[in-house]
Amino acid sequence: MRVFIDETGDHDLDHIDAQYPIFALGALLISDDQYLALDAEVKFLKREFFGDDGTFVLHSSELKRPYDKRSDPRNSPMLDPERRAEFYRAFDNRIMRVIDFKIALCVVRKEAMRDKYQYPMDPYHFSFENLLNRIMGNGGKVNEIYAEKRGRELDAELLSEYERLSRVGIHSYPSESVVARTRLRLVAKSENVNGLQAMDLLLATIMRFRLGKGAKMKNNDLDPALAEARVVASTTFPRLR
Repeated sequence: MRVFIDETGDHDLDHIDAQYPIFALGALLISDDQYLALDAEVKFLKREFFGDDGTFVLHSSELKRPYDKRSDPRNSPMLDPERRAEFYRAFDNRIMRVIDFKIALCVVRKEAMRDKYQYPMDPYHFSFENLLNRIMGNGGKVNEIYAEKRGRELDAELLSEYERLSRVGIHSYPSESVVARTRLRLVAKSENVNGLQAMDLLLATIMRFRLGKGAKMKNNDLDPALAEARVVASTTFPRLR
């Protein structure tokens, strides 16, 4: 099983955006053969809509803000409402309606986490341990986990945390199972891994919908109902009473 992990929001508990007060980590779980199909379809969509030459990277925030100077100029087709709607429909129809995959999520309500604990755990690391449980419960005998690099210091911290969990185990599985059934690989954005890019779009869609932005999403996002239908596990922390 291949697993692609992506995040939305930031893990900073000191400065919380009132418009996006959450951090979420999502995992796309997919078999090797289904990933070959997903990879081929994403490549086709990137060529069809963005003239991809093998270097274009789908990124949800850039698709939403193609006019931003930090956005790849090839995102400009998304300025056209009709073309934008066509892209999201094509992704829905060619990938979400056809390809078999599952999604696991961990969502952190940042203000509640900060207020609940004097020394709260890093939301990324907390979510990663939670997802490891979900991956092992819903994945295969061996799960190759891909996560995007976030910078030298953050990458080192994540690898250290994974090594710790491999020694002590996680909530539902002993250390021996973690070692035998998971492998973690950090990949650079420049490696252009389409599984990570698909998870980026899916996670952004799900969380915008859950934050009540559904009215703005029609023709401007993937179909949130199709994305939610793939969610097999979802944890929100701290839990609502």
